[in-house]
Amino acid sequence: MPRTLSQKAAGALASSRLLRRGQTLYAENQNNWYLPLSRADKLKSGLWLILHDYSRGVFPPQFLDQQKAYQDEKNYRFSIPGITAAEVSRNNMTKPFWRGNSLQMYLAHFCRIVRCLEGAGVQPPAKVLELGCGGGWASEFLATIGYDVCGTTISEDDITDAHRRVKSLEARGLPSTLKFAASPMESVHTVVPPGTFDAVFIYEALHHAFDWRASLHSSYACLKPGGWMLVCNEPNVLHTYISYRVARLTNTHEIGFSKKELIAELRQAGFRNISSSGPKFHWWFSPHWLLAQK
Repeated sequence: MPRTLSQKAAGALASSRLLRRGQTLYAENQNNWYLPLSRADKLKSGLWLILHDYSRGVFPPQFLDQQKAYQDEKNYRFSIPGITAAEVSRNNMTKPFWRGNSLQMYLAHFCRIVRCLEGAGVQPPAKVLELGCGGGWASEFLATIGYDVCGTTISEDDITDAHRRVKSLEARGLPSTLKFAASPMESVHTVVPPGTFDAVFIYEALHHAFDWRASLHSSYACLKPGGWMLVCNEPNVLHTYISYRVARLTNTHEIGFSKKELIAELRQAGFRNISSSGPKFHWWFSPHWLLAQK
């Protein structure tokens, strides 16, 4: 297929001396996930990659093969450059207790999720479903508080890690109100009992779904009448561009949404009483926090 004028211009710019540094950095990053990159370095390598891929007709990303997308997500822990699967497992088990600003951020977000649940009248021992739970740290914390929690993720390897959290609760003599199940978000209502949950939440994971719209509809089916859906810290539109380098390095989804399209799809799924607790002026950058009722 012939390239458009804009694709030719993008290819020429990607090949120019102006972005040679970005090309070099991305090549190095492909072999080393922990390559020290300043913000300027990330901008240069990301810009080079976007222009390079746009010139070839593969940016913006399109996801057409569902089974391949599912397998790529399952292979995530085996795809990170320079990191072993064992290291990924350890990271799963130590999250959110990571160094730097990560600990403060994750704990602040968890407290915000709890406030959202409580504000919606969802109190322990209510039944809560998490989509895209990864290694299950947020589900474990909610179970520790007293919620009856089921965490789901597409990766069986993540489920193996998450089950260690169940054993951790049992070792502390706490009630066993935590379980995990492997499921894509789009069909979670076929894996867990539909119509039985007081709340469903998804934290920093909807943008990894093959079909985020179907995921919201599946979530709706899991809720009791009057139950609540929490969309937590999901990325805004610019995330598609900002995190494209990470998406290509790990061969996974990293897309952003507009608040308008998220709210429209929540309504299409049947949700009502939709509210946003994010900033009014988000400039396509600030993440989304949405609450909706069945």
